[in-house]
Amino acid sequence: MKIFISADIEGIAGVMRPEQCSPGHAEYQLARGLMEQEVNAAIDGAFAGGASEVVVADSHAQMTNLRAENMDPRARLVQGKPRGLSMVEGLQQLRYDGMIFVGYHSAAGESGVLAHTINGRAFYRVKINGEVMGESDIYAAMGAERDTPLWLVTGDDTLEKWIAHYYPSVDYVRVKRAISQTTAESLSPTAACAAIRLAAEQAVKRGRKVQTSRLCSPYTLELMVARPVLGDLFCLIPGVERLDAVTVRYSTADMATLVSLLSAFSYLATTQN
Repeated sequence: MKIFISADIEGIAGVMRPEQCSPGHAEYQLARGLMEQEVNAAIDGAFAGGASEVVVADSHAQMTNLRAENMDPRARLVQGKPRGLSMVEGLQQLRYDGMIFVGYHSAAGESGVLAHTINGRAFYRVKINGEVMGESDIYAAMGAERDTPLWLVTGDDTLEKWIAHYYPSVDYVRVKRAISQTTAESLSPTAACAAIRLAAEQAVKRGRKVQTSRLCSPYTLELMVARPVLGDLFCLIPGVERLDAVTVRYSTADMATLVSLLSAFSYLATTQN
């Protein structure tokens, strides 16, 4: 059984401030260590549940957060950017049985600890087919396109409610309670990792064959940007249509194209910082 893990940092227990998520800050070293512990717990649980292979996509910022020497040696690690499938890069290489999202967070425009979608400085709100999308939604849809269901998500209590509403078959581990955008009550790292390990083991053992996507093709993206200049920039890409000063639209028949486009948008936005 092959398992794919996508790992972010904002939904990790003990992480609640932007500086914890930014390389160069002293607090980042602590946060990446906490991220490594939770990812290792998910890896260990997946193997305990019967996984034969586990691949982890390091999926925060420059996507070089997980230090190879600290990771469970049974898993393989995808790192670096740019990459076409972003937070699920590698999913296209094998036929995976299920996905686990570790350290995820709420969507841009929603409440929750460090809530954003893909690029918090550039994307104000992301909609696909008229529905607000978080990263969990976008990459669950990408998994569905590859016939790979989402089995488990970890993060705060606001994302927990979102997942319970839209994906009732998906298991969840709440590692912290959101108090505000930058305040949380977290489990201890030991307790968070124990809960994640157990949930991963149980999710893999169950191996549910369900569809975990809110979307179906064709896909129409409507992206609200933080500044009009970003709309100017994104519209240089053929097929991207300007709706108003801060909204662009793009349509495609496959989710992989949309994921790649959002990755390109995010990368382009860094030229305007």
